[in-house]
Amino acid sequence: MSGERHPACLRHLHWAAAAGVAMQLALGWGSEAIDGDTGMRLLRIHFQLGMVLLALMLLRLACRLVRRMPPADGGEPRWRRRAARIVHAGLYLLLFLLPISGYVIWVWMEAPLDVLGVLRAPRLFMPPANDETWRAVAWYVHFACAWGLSALVALHVAAALWHQWVWRDGLISRRML
Repeated sequence: MSGERHPACLRHLHWAAAAGVAMQLALGWGSEAIDGDTGMRLLRIHFQLGMVLLALMLLRLACRLVRRMPPADGGEPRWRRRAARIVHAGLYLLLFLLPISGYVIWVWMEAPLDVLGVLRAPRLFMPPANDETWRAVAWYVHFACAWGLSALVALHVAAALWHQWVWRDGLISRRML
């Protein structure tokens, strides 16, 4: 059992992303459920936080590429190590697909691209005037990825809690705190 911790940059970015994802899910679903100005304000915050999460994920990926990761627990069965890698890869993939698809939707809406009043996301494309096909595709991707992310987050949290409370192997405190 490896007692080595993940690099500090990954631990901090993990918990920042976890908090951001929880807020994003609440804001996204809340903006869908509430009509009018309030729903649009929630959606605007949702877009801005999505851009912040994209930046955090880019930092996390950079940190992951340049920092040495602790070795996998040799006592874990191979299927569990493989399942953990698949879940983590899925989380990374969805945490990039969601802000990218959200950005496409936002640009198509011709909404303001400012982020927290400090930065402005660049407009990387101009949507065609009479064709909303790609906006619809982006919305379906965004919607499906939000549900997929919710499922993977639930699985990730359940596995961490299982390690902590059932196996009592101290995984959370040993690796991520």
